[in-house]
Amino acid sequence: MRFTGKTVYVTEACTAQGEALAVRFAKEGANLVLGKGTEDLLKTVENLGAKAMIVNPCIVTPEGCEKLVEEVNAKFGRIDVLVHNNNHAVKCSVADVSHELFLEQVDENAKSAYLLTVAIGNDMAKYGNGKIVYVSSIHCDKPTGSTPMYSVAKGCINMLCKEAALFYGRKGIQANIVEAGAVEGDDKIFESTFSNLYIMDLMEKKVPRKKAGTQEEIAGVAAFLASEDANFVNGSNIRADGGFELHYGFRD
Repeated sequence: MRFTGKTVYVTEACTAQGEALAVRFAKEGANLVLGKGTEDLLKTVENLGAKAMIVNPCIVTPEGCEKLVEEVNAKFGRIDVLVHNNNHAVKCSVADVSHELFLEQVDENAKSAYLLTVAIGNDMAKYGNGKIVYVSSIHCDKPTGSTPMYSVAKGCINMLCKEAALFYGRKGIQANIVEAGAVEGDDKIFESTFSNLYIMDLMEKKVPRKKAGTQEEIAGVAAFLASEDANFVNGSNIRADGGFELHYGFRD
C-alpha cells in the first residue's frame, strides 16, 4: 500500500468529496487527519485499519494553521500529505458580489490554501519530502456563470500551486492540482439561470463516456499525485473531467 505509515490531512472531510478522499487514503494504508470530520467517517476509516483524528482548526489565520501542525505532529509525528479540498461556492453575479462575500469566498477557498501551504510546507521541508495536492476545479479557468467568486478563488489556486512547486520543490516537496469537473452533484452547486452547462441530463452528450464523474474517481487522481508514483510531477494541473471541457456545443 502506497501510504503505509504516512499521514494525510484532508481539509474538508465533512463533504462528499472529503469522505471519498479519506476512504481512498485509508484503503491505501494512511493515517488520516480529518478536517471537520464526523464521528461516522472516523469509524469508517478506522474500520479500514487506519489511525485517524478529527481536527477543526481555523485555517484562515497563520496562528490556526501553526496550531494545527503542532496538534497533528503531537499525535502522528508529521504531515506527509496535505490535501486541500475546500470547495465553497456561493451563487451570485459579478455585478452583485458584496465585499463580505468576496472576502468569505477568497478566505475559504484560496487564503486557507496559501496559509496551510506555508505552515505545512515549512514543516515538510524539515524532512526533505512531502506532497501538496489541491483538489480544485475546472472552473479555475472556465467561468461557471453562477459562482464568480468561487472561480476567482480557484484561479488563485492555480498560481499558488506553481509558486509552491517552484519554492518547495527545492526542498523535496511536490505541489499539484486536480481540476475536477462534471462530477455528480455539480448541477446543484453550479446551476445557472442562463447556461445549460450543468444540466446533468445532458451529460450523455457532454462527456464522452456518457456519464458524470464520481467523487471516488477524483480521489483516485488525488491519491496518484500524493504518491511516490508522482515524484516527478510538480506544478501540474491534471484535469479530471472525463473530457467535459472539450465539449463545444450541439448541432441544431
